[in-house]
Amino acid sequence: MNDIKQIFKEYQEVPNVPFQQRFTSQFVIDFLKSNNIEYKETNYIITIKKPSRNSNGRKLVLIAHLDHPGIVLKNNKEGVFLGLIGAKKLHAALVESSIDLRVFDPKGKYIGIVQLIGLEDSPKQIVNIKADFTIPRNSFGMFNVTSFKETTDTIQVYNADDGVMVSVMLDLIRNTKDSGFDLIFVFTKHEEVRQVSSWHLAKHNTLDIKPEDIIINLESLKTQSVNPEKYGEIDYNKGLTLQLSNIGCLFGYKNPGKNFAEVLLKDIAQRNGVPLQVGLIKDSCDSRPLTHFGLTPNICTLTIPNKYKHNGADDGKIRSEEILKKDIESVANLLVKALGSDIKTLEESKTESLSEKIKEDDDVTDLELMKERELVNERIEVSYKDIIRRG
Repeated sequence: MNDIKQIFKEYQEVPNVPFQQRFTSQFVIDFLKSNNIEYKETNYIITIKKPSRNSNGRKLVLIAHLDHPGIVLKNNKEGVFLGLIGAKKLHAALVESSIDLRVFDPKGKYIGIVQLIGLEDSPKQIVNIKADFTIPRNSFGMFNVTSFKETTDTIQVYNADDGVMVSVMLDLIRNTKDSGFDLIFVFTKHEEVRQVSSWHLAKHNTLDIKPEDIIINLESLKTQSVNPEKYGEIDYNKGLTLQLSNIGCLFGYKNPGKNFAEVLLKDIAQRNGVPLQVGLIKDSCDSRPLTHFGLTPNICTLTIPNKYKHNGADDGKIRSEEILKKDIESVANLLVKALGSDIKTLEESKTESLSEKIKEDDDVTDLELMKERELVNERIEVSYKDIIRRG
């Protein structure tokens, strides 16, 4: 736990906004090199592979993302906000008062504090700032909130989404020596804007995912429940969330049968007394593109509930993100057991799959919404190629 917290704390100091995640990528690469761990990097992802102890060929893929919402600055007057889910509330808040931003130049050097004074309530999300110094093009604008503060029960940070899971995964990579699965650890570089990296990964199946393979996406999201009267209410205070949906998307809905990602984590949590909520929540994450292309039914997102995801920007009230320390310990314990588990035991499990039940009469998936998001992703994949190539 202390090792994870140390990585997590150091990660908070890394400049990070969407499509300019080269410093977070370098943080991961430096960590891997310092531990003599081989990796492969593309414009979209960083991957680490660890073969299974018995060469059974069944993959277990863990995913965490490296970007966090923020502002790409054009100069000392304007920029664009990337990764924000709707601008209305933050736009309204800025009518009342300005918000401080920390600014880092394109080389990652801190250059000062500026004031965010305006935000267009439009899809372009152009921002206006007030600064008394020169700001180079493509500088980083990040909310000036507490970077890392530990209390008895919580950790308050600039970036829990997805910094906490990046830290957990790095610790797992360093310490995992043996598994019953062919392990693939994936850091996606571009998640906060329509999951560009995982869309590319899934569309081209760059990891050669087969229907029997298992994907566990790691996140730190809000716990806004889907149809709580039918599927139950997810509670921030009641432990990790085994998330089976995004808004309008049941994970794995294109593939019949059990969701063995769900079964694996439920079985391990039950055997080891790990508090685990199972249900449907809104939001959007890398599990959606992986579902869209029908690679496998075995997809879930394991979420550490995040009280103020995106630093409260989606709600218009800026503050540090906040997660519970017990959830970090729980996710680490759960994943260590998952990576060391036995495939035969999993296949013989009698645990029911809620995903499989919902597929019988799917009232979660909105096919029209999925089609709309497909069209948007296809446009983004073309229009952002040059930006992604630059890193």
